Amino acid sequence: MPDFFSRPIVCNTGPLIALSRASLGGLLLAVFPRVVTTTRVLAELTAKDSGDLGEIHLTLKGLEILEASTPDPLLLTELDSGEASVIQAARDLGFQNVLIDERRARQIAAKVYRLDVRGTCGLLVEAKRRALLDSVGSALKLIIQGGYFIGPDLVAESLKRAGEA
Repeated sequence: MPDFFSRPIVCNTGPLIALSRASLGGLLLAVFPRVVTTTRVLAELTAKDSGDLGEIHLTLKGLEILEASTPDPLLLTELDSGEASVIQAARDLGFQNVLIDERRARQIAAKVYRLDVRGTCGLLVEAKRRALLDSVGSALKLIIQGGYFIGPDLVAESLKRAGEA
C-alpha cells in the first residue's frame, strides 16, 4: 500500500498559510504527486490583505483549484466552509489524503470520513526525510514568527520525529 506522501492530497487553508509564511510552498509539489485545493479555500486565503498575499500566490502556483460540490450538511454544521470543502473534494475525487491543521477538522476527516490526515508539521518532517529541507526547527520558527500558531507540544514532537530534539 502506498504511503501517505506518495498519494494525491486535498489541502486546506492552514497549511497553505503556514508554508507561505516560511516561503516553503514549493514543498507541496515536491512531496506530493498531485495537490488540489478548493475555490472556498482560495476565498479564505484572499479574503483579507495579509501582507503575505504574494507568497500565498506563489504557494498556489501549480496547485489544482477545484470548485467542490456542496459539502455534506454534517460538515457545514461542524466546520467552516473551507475545511468542509476540502473533505468533500477528497470524497468527490476519491482521494484518501487531506492536509489539514485544525484539530476538529482533522478528527472529523479521520473518524467520520476515514480519510488519512496530516498537517504542516508532518509535511515538514517528510520534506526533511527526503532532503528537501535542512531543518524542521528553522522552518517552524519562521512559520511561528509569521504569526501562525503551532502548539509547543506539536513543535516538540515534530522536532523529535525529525531527529532535531
